[in-house]
Amino acid sequence: MNTQDLTEKHALKVTWLGLAANLILAVAKGFIGIIANSSALIADAGHSFSDLLSDGITLWAVRMSGIPKDKNHPYGHGKFETVGTFIIALLLLFTGIGVAWHVFNKMDSPEVPGTIALWMAGIAIIVKEALFHVTRMVGKRTGSRILLANAWHHRSDAISSVAALVGIGGAQWGIPLMDPIAGVLVAGLIIKTGINIGYESIRELTDETVEEEVLSELEQIMSEIEGVDHFHEMRVRRMGPHLLVDLHIEVDSMMSISAAHQVAERVRLSILEKVSAVNEVLVHVDAEDDFFEEEGSEASKNIVLMRPQSQIERDVKKVLNEIPEIQGITHIYCHYLNQKLTVQVNIILDTDMRIYDAQKIASAARQKIEQIKDIDAADLHLELDDAL
Repeated sequence: MNTQDLTEKHALKVTWLGLAANLILAVAKGFIGIIANSSALIADAGHSFSDLLSDGITLWAVRMSGIPKDKNHPYGHGKFETVGTFIIALLLLFTGIGVAWHVFNKMDSPEVPGTIALWMAGIAIIVKEALFHVTRMVGKRTGSRILLANAWHHRSDAISSVAALVGIGGAQWGIPLMDPIAGVLVAGLIIKTGINIGYESIRELTDETVEEEVLSELEQIMSEIEGVDHFHEMRVRRMGPHLLVDLHIEVDSMMSISAAHQVAERVRLSILEKVSAVNEVLVHVDAEDDFFEEEGSEASKNIVLMRPQSQIERDVKKVLNEIPEIQGITHIYCHYLNQKLTVQVNIILDTDMRIYDAQKIASAARQKIEQIKDIDAADLHLELDDAL
């Protein structure tokens, strides 16, 4: 069983546990709240019922987010967790409003609840606090945002049970109004939790930048990778329990493409290995700092593309064919740096030629090449022909 399957298994297991507990608590609180005439406990039962719905949504979201990448979801299905979290937030808001409406209607004729309601609230506090700790532990271990949201849903239910306990106790001690007041507090806690969870899910859905500690960890990793001269435009966004990273790295401008690719792979694999939440890394390799070319800047508007290498090679070969002493051309390299083009050409000359004569030919070739459009500088290298 791979890590993703194991993560999904743990998430589903703890969610099923919460669902069973919430089902029992919702029924028990509602029944005892009615027979004991406790507005606070009935409000608390409404909160447990919303927990029950959130557990169902969590199960759906965890299942969906565990589906592998496909053609229509090339980055995976992690956003389903965020959608599920947002739905949970809406449920909390509607539940809180409904509970508040129910309690306000009973403000005019408060009743003293029975002792059994006090015991029910106490039991609910213990159960919900235990569920909070277990669910949060699994949520942190798996990196699941929806599990963490569900954990805080359990905690808010525990706090609302505390408010219910205080209200019921106050009513039994001679202040009947304490019970509906506690019910209003419970409704307020439900609404506040819904707003907080909804805000976090909207931040994620709109790809707001991740926590500063995540960026700091990635920057530390980048500082230790050999071959990376600089890096910039690092962007990280959440996809449910996962993180997607893309960034630009600057390498030696004269490094070969294959060597630069090795550096990029070293960056990608290092991030995947050291940050378990990351499941996708896109590395863009630059031969120079292109940060100034950010879209919309004045510098980017002044950029002029030079001709492609195939056209440059054609013109270089054409002018070098006019020099009879050059017996062949082995390589032509084009270096486009700082809006200038430097051409490196490897040529073959007669092995019996004197160095002085070879230098004269190279100088003449350089002058001809530098007269070609777009070329700012030429660098000539002599290669020995083993066949001669």
